[in-house]
Amino acid sequence: MTELKIQQKVEKKPATKVLDLIIIGSISLIFFLCPLFFTGLVAQGVGFEKMILFYFFVLIGIVAWVTKGVIRGELELKRTPLDWPILGLIAIFIISAILSINTKDSFIGSYGNSTKSLMAVIIFTLFYYLVVNNINIKRIKIIFWSFISSVSLIVIYSFLQLFGIFILPLDFTNAVSFNPIGSLSGLTMFLVICIPLLIIAAAQIKNIHPNLNKIPLLVIKIGACIIILVDLAILALLNGFTFWPAAIVSIVIILMFFLAKIIHISSNNLIIPLAGFLLLIILLVLGNFNIMDLNLPAEVSLSRGASWDIAKSSLAANPILGSGPSTYYYDFSKHKGAGFNASPLWNIRFNNSSGILFELMATVGALGALAFLVILLITLSICFLALIKISSAEVHSIILSLFASFITIIIFAMLFALNNSIVLVAILISVFILSSSFVIYPEKFKSVKLSFRASPKYALALAAIFLCVSAGVVILFTMGLKMYLADIYARQALASQDVNQRINKLNKSIALFPYEDSYYLKLANNYMTLANQEASSGSQDQAKIENNLGLAIETGKKAVD
Repeated sequence: MTELKIQQKVEKKPATKVLDLIIIGSISLIFFLCPLFFTGLVAQGVGFEKMILFYFFVLIGIVAWVTKGVIRGELELKRTPLDWPILGLIAIFIISAILSINTKDSFIGSYGNSTKSLMAVIIFTLFYYLVVNNINIKRIKIIFWSFISSVSLIVIYSFLQLFGIFILPLDFTNAVSFNPIGSLSGLTMFLVICIPLLIIAAAQIKNIHPNLNKIPLLVIKIGACIIILVDLAILALLNGFTFWPAAIVSIVIILMFFLAKIIHISSNNLIIPLAGFLLLIILLVLGNFNIMDLNLPAEVSLSRGASWDIAKSSLAANPILGSGPSTYYYDFSKHKGAGFNASPLWNIRFNNSSGILFELMATVGALGALAFLVILLITLSICFLALIKISSAEVHSIILSLFASFITIIIFAMLFALNNSIVLVAILISVFILSSSFVIYPEKFKSVKLSFRASPKYALALAAIFLCVSAGVVILFTMGLKMYLADIYARQALASQDVNQRINKLNKSIALFPYEDSYYLKLANNYMTLANQEASSGSQDQAKIENNLGLAIETGKKAVD
């Protein structure tokens, strides 16, 4: 009884309330800012920028959560059915990374492909436990509308871009093909994934917020309907990049639950998903049409046939643990086959497979692919059971929209190559639906309480753990910041016309983050350029030529060490 009173007093402290605000603020900002965020300052593209921002907010949330536990005297961890599968997946990734053909790339990610490394998997896991242990029905709504707001801004901005209305005063955005997701195929995937969320926002706003006044309700409903129409208009304009069956499947899932009366919806509001379904069917039947010629750049990806062939050859070479996380470029180069060299894409090196299972089989082997499938099946079963047994009417529709979006993500992941932005969005939605399902699941999950008050020895051990976690967070944060600053210098080097200036910027990149092979390769190429310039000049200073050639060879060797 005394311990309970102490805990209640601690929970009322202003410090814990502030920490709660930081936790939910960090989570909400992840869902709002990460899909939107770009600066154009880095060489690796918008996906890399989103990942760095994601790392930043996750680490802030983790520190606030652990600090709150220290102030309260205990840290409560919710036990979930995914604990052991996730632990197994991380163990497989760690062993595979240690045995990888390129340990650096497996730990931090290959250049331009930062979402499939061991570090990314660890951060995704931290994000999962942060959300699972700090969410309730009220926070589900906050996160949902944070994401809807982000989606709405992306839809409006992308629509204006396609019509040549450039609202940002940044030169790199002045192209109709530019969008916050990074590619046109990625944009269409994102818009298709978000259709169920927008439809639920428009059709079920009254169920989600039963006490909302009529005027705000009407404004939100009309606004959401407009965003849906603009979303579909963009997909129609980008018809060549759009996979219509995935969009139709998501709407069919929503209509099945509505028409089966599993989730209540009024007859008037049912018109919204029905109209969306009919529009998608019309757009699908119209086939390969172009409303207007936007003169968009072509995008290429590895075929599923080639992806399967590479996966089979990679499994034969490394059946258990693969070549290492984030090393698909190696598997592609080694196992692409002679037939690929005769294709028009012979000079392109692909970093991603068309199909996540093919890529997992190649990079983390049969064990990694199996662990991923186990996690996927458990997630599907938990979400489906929560959906049909749910008791909270207010978030029932939100769970349905997330489930439909999650199915769409699975379709895209199994059939296509996903860029960094879409992988991150997939993680956000997957974690959101899982954590929301745990909140409303009929059977309550057990929790483990790590108490600082249990005994002096136990408290000392937990304090040591807290300090180690805090130190780890600081290290990860510092590393992420150095990676970002290094890539800013790399981007400046690419934009510079002066060779000496490019060399100077690349040296700064290497000084900040000496683990990126591409920086050394670019620097070696620039030293070669200096040597060629000197050789073609009138003076032909032999010492300068030899010096630059020596630097090029030395720097190139560092890239492959």
